[in-house]
Amino acid sequence: MEKILYKETQKFDQWWLWLIVISLFLIPILQFNSSEDLLNQLAIDKIIPSILPVVILVLFLTLKMTTVITHEKITVLYSPFVKKEFYWRDLDKAQVIDYGFIGGWGIRLWTSYGTVYNVKGSIGLHIKTADKQYVIGTQKEKELRSVIEHLLK
Repeated sequence: MEKILYKETQKFDQWWLWLIVISLFLIPILQFNSSEDLLNQLAIDKIIPSILPVVILVLFLTLKMTTVITHEKITVLYSPFVKKEFYWRDLDKAQVIDYGFIGGWGIRLWTSYGTVYNVKGSIGLHIKTADKQYVIGTQKEKELRSVIEHLLK
C-alpha cells in the first residue's frame, strides 16, 4: 500500500444547514392532526411528501468528502456519489487557491474552475489536466499547501 501524505475527511456540520434539514423532516410529521386517528391519515398523499425529507436527512447523514494524496495520485471520494482519481503524471497544474463563493457547496459543475467538490469554505486544490479542471475543497489549507509544495519540487 502506498504511503498517504495527506488525508482529510469533511462532513456537512454547519449548524444552520442542519436546522434546515431537520425542519424539512419535522414539517410532514407536524401535518398529522392529533385529533384524528393516525392510521386514517396515512394516505398516499401524506406518505409520499413525508418520504422526501427522510431521504434528504439520510443523505446529509451519509454525505462526506474524503481527499487522499499519495506520491502517485490524488483521490477524492464524495460518498456516496463520486470517486475520482487524478494521477500526478496526468496533471498540468496543481495549486492551492481561494476560489471564492461559487454558488453553494457540494458538487458544483460548470464553474469557472471546472468541477468543484467542496463541503464548506472557499479554499481548495485547483488541478488541471489536458482538457479539464477541478477544485477539491479543504479545511486544512496549510497542511495541503505544504504537501503540494513538497510533491511539486
